Order: sequence, then C-alpha cells, then structure tokens
Amino acid sequence: MKNLPKQTWGEATAKAPVYFAHANAYPPGSYSPIISALAEQQKVISYLQRPLWQPAPDPSSLHNWQQLADDVIRFFDQNQMKNVVAVGHSLGSVTAFMAARKRPDLIKALVMIEPVALPGLFCWMTRLLPSLVKSRVNIIDKALNRPHQFDSLQSAFDFHRKTRAFKRLSDDNLWHYIRAAFRSCEQGFCLAYPREWEARVYGTATAYRHHLLRSQLPVLALRGGHTTTIDEKFWRRWQQNPNHQLVDFPDADHLLPLEDPQGVLAEVLPFVEQHQR
Repeated sequence: MKNLPKQTWGEATAKAPVYFAHANAYPPGSYSPIISALAEQQKVISYLQRPLWQPAPDPSSLHNWQQLADDVIRFFDQNQMKNVVAVGHSLGSVTAFMAARKRPDLIKALVMIEPVALPGLFCWMTRLLPSLVKSRVNIIDKALNRPHQFDSLQSAFDFHRKTRAFKRLSDDNLWHYIRAAFRSCEQGFCLAYPREWEARVYGTATAYRHHLLRSQLPVLALRGGHTTTIDEKFWRRWQQNPNHQLVDFPDADHLLPLEDPQGVLAEVLPFVEQHQR
C-alpha cells in the first residue's frame, strides 16, 4: 500500500509526536507559527489530505467525511503512531475526531479549533440533493469561482489582502497562507489545493456532532465569536460534556488559528503538555 504524503517538523524526542491536521483548502504551512511552537517541544507530523496528493484523485471519489477519517487511520497505521495528542483546525479536527472514535488507540487527546459542526439535516441534504445545495450554499459557489492562479505570489497576496475572509489576519500570517496555498505552475502560481476539491469537501459535510455530546475523549475546543460553523445553541449543549473544555475567542472568525495564533497557542500548549505526560 502506497504511503500517504506527510510533512514533519522538529526533532524526535522521548515524547510522542503531535499530529497536526489541516483544514479544507489550508495546507499545513498556513499554520507556521502554531506548528513551529509545537515543534520546539516535540516532533510534529501532518498528513496531507487527498486534495494535496500528487496527483490528486478525482473529487467525485469523495462521498462523505468518514472516507477522510479512514485516510487518517491508514496514515497512523503506516507511521506506527498510537496514543498521540492531535491538534486540528476545521475539517482536520473533525476527521481526527472521527478517526479517534473508530480507533480509540490512535489519539488520546484532541484539540479541535473551529470544527465544522453543521446540523444533521444540512448534512443529509447535501447527499440527497447535491445540486440544490451547491446552488444555494454560498461557500460552495465561492470555492468554485475563486481565482486559482496568479502571475506572482505578490499578486495572490494583494488579492487576498482585500477579501473579507482574511481581514483579521496580519500581513505576516496572510503570507504564511499564500506561500503554503500556491505552488509554481505554467501560468505562474496556482492553488496547491484544487478549488474543485475544496467545494467537494463542503458539499459532502457529514453529521457527527451528536457524538461530541457524549464523547469521553479529552477535547479542547476553540471557537471564534463570528463563526458560522458552530451555532450558539449547539455550542451551549456541547459545554455540558464534562470531558471537554470549550473556549471562546469573541473577536475571531473561522480562521481563528491564522487570525490569532498566539492566543490559540496560549490554550493549546498547556493542553498538549498535560496530555503528553
């Protein structure tokens, strides 16, 4: 079986490596300040999701997020990783949670930064009526129509600097994303993570949040106050799980780890240290 692609940072120590799980459309390099801080303490390893494979498979091969969680399980088995602490953003945190639920021996504690926790009805509709959902869900339409190539990285930066999604990022943190998200191509610089794949992931959202409410896995969850991926009603219900710590960042949005990496690290590093013992 072909080994799944990965990136690593830091040196191997007596501690188990930290598994870092990136979001849909955000390659690991987007999180450079967070990964660098983690790598000062132990090795960090990140699996590159299907859209970043070379070559990337056809997006139509994805039908639900459990397939992506199965990829995570395969990656852990290939790298002989067990009983590790995982840190994930958005989709990455969800697939790590799904993998841990299926294989509890793999992950002993999990940081979920802005996990996409959509209502079950919406997830059901994406599978039953994909064409209708595609035409009605703004984020899918935006993904399919976003510019996917620029003549230079500076042009890519200048374009994204003006967009609402990135307005809370500093220039330095936006550059981390630009350098990770674009690679050299014949046209100049193209998205490393194909926009068709980004849209496909949004369109195959999978219900799982009922499992969060009764999960016994130690979890630290971080949520931005302006997010649209975790509604307030569910957030309040989730707070009733005694095994999970939930932290609000009132001034942040879904790109919380890119917007406020130092604030995120202030919560994440003690949690990782606690569960690495």
